Amino acid sequence: MPKIIVAAPPVSGELAPLLELARRLAGRGHQITVLTGSRFRTEVEEGGLGFEPLTGAADFDDRLYGDLPERADLAPGPEQLNFDWIHAFADPMPDQHARLQELLERDPDQYLISNALFLGALPPALGAPGRKPLRWVAVSAVPLALSSQDTTFFGPVPVGPGQDPKAANRAANAEFAAAMRPVQDRINELLHTLGAQQTFPAFVDGIITVPDRTAALTVPGFEFDRGDAPDSVHLVGTLTPQHAADWRPPSWWSDLDGSRPVVVVTQGTMANRDLSQLIEPALAALADLDVTVVAALGRELEALSVPLPANARAAEYIPFAALLPKADLLITNGGAGGIHQALSAGVPVIAAGLTEDKPANAARIAHHGLGAGLQTATPTAEVLAETAEKVLKDTEIHDNVQRLKRVYEGLDTVAEIERLTIG
Repeated sequence: MPKIIVAAPPVSGELAPLLELARRLAGRGHQITVLTGSRFRTEVEEGGLGFEPLTGAADFDDRLYGDLPERADLAPGPEQLNFDWIHAFADPMPDQHARLQELLERDPDQYLISNALFLGALPPALGAPGRKPLRWVAVSAVPLALSSQDTTFFGPVPVGPGQDPKAANRAANAEFAAAMRPVQDRINELLHTLGAQQTFPAFVDGIITVPDRTAALTVPGFEFDRGDAPDSVHLVGTLTPQHAADWRPPSWWSDLDGSRPVVVVTQGTMANRDLSQLIEPALAALADLDVTVVAALGRELEALSVPLPANARAAEYIPFAALLPKADLLITNGGAGGIHQALSAGVPVIAAGLTEDKPANAARIAHHGLGAGLQTATPTAEVLAETAEKVLKDTEIHDNVQRLKRVYEGLDTVAEIERLTIG
C-alpha cells in the first residue's frame, strides 16, 4: 500500500482540493497522512484520513488573515501580493519543513503531494540537508503563473504591427518578477538559513518547476498556451467536491425545474463579509429578468442587508455539485475552484474580483470566450444586468463552454495525479 503525505497550508481554498484528492486516493487503497493546520483536524479525521498538525508560524487561522491591520491599506496588485505571500506562504516555510522532516524521518518510504503554495518541501530540493520524499508532486489550485515567451499570468501581451509578441511577453514577465522581488528575496533568505545550496527561481516559477512534477488543476482551453512549459507540468482537470451525504435541499429546490434560466451568484467561502460587493448588486440587477436567482452566501441569511427579490432564493450553504448542474450562469468574485466547477458542468461564468488570483481567472474567462471578466470587485447593478443578459443569450459563449465541458469529462484527475505520484 503506497504511503502518501498530502500537505497544504491552512488556507481553505488551497486545502479544499487537496482534501478531496486525499479522500479519493484513500478510496483507491493508498495510506494517506494529511499535514495541515490544526483547526482542520476534525474535518480530516472524519474523512477517515491520518492527520498531522503544522506547528509554529505554519499553523495560522486564515479566517483572521484579512483582518490584519497592516494589510488593510495595501493596494491590490504587487503591494498586497508581496505582503500576502511573505506572511502566508514564505514565513511558514521553516516550520513546514521541520514538520515534513519529522514525518519523513519517522518513515522515509513516503511520497509527497503538496499544494503548490506549501513551500516546506523546497529546502531539500534546493540542496539543504534533509530527507526527500520518494517523489514530490505539487498541485496548483490557482491559474498557472509560470512565465513564458507565449504569455503572462494575465494572458498574452497585446502588441502592435511589427512588434515581437514573444519579446513583449518576456519583458512583461520580467517586470512582474521584479515587482514581486520582495517575496523571492524572503524565500531565498529563509532557504539560506536552512542550508540550501541553490536559489529559488524567479517568482513565481519555482513553485511550478522545482517539484519533481506539477499537476495543475486546469485544462487546455482554459489555461493560456505555453509552448515552452517544462515536461514536468501537467494539466490534469479539476477536483469537483462531492456534496455531503447528509445535505438536504432547501424547501424551494423544486423551483429549479428548468422552466426558466437559473443564475447562481456567490462571493465564495472567504471573501463574503461584505455582500454589497457582488451578491446584493446582482440581486438588484437580476430582479426584473425572467430568471431564477440563487444566492449562495457562504454565511448566515441575516447577513443580507437587502430584501430578496421575488425571483431570488438564498441559502447559507448549497453544494455546487448539486446546484451547478441546474444552473445556466455563475456570477462569482473569481475563485478558481468555483469557476472550474461551473465550466466542467457546462455553465458560463461572469467573474469579478481584483485580489489574489481572481483577475487572472477573469482574464482566462474573457480570453477564451467562456463568459465575461468584469475587471472590478464591485460591479454596479447596471453592469451586471447588461452582462448577464448578454452572456445568457450568446450562443458562441455557450458553444465554447460546452466544448470545454467535454475536455473536463475526458480527464480523470485523480488517476492522473496518482500516476504522476507513484508512476
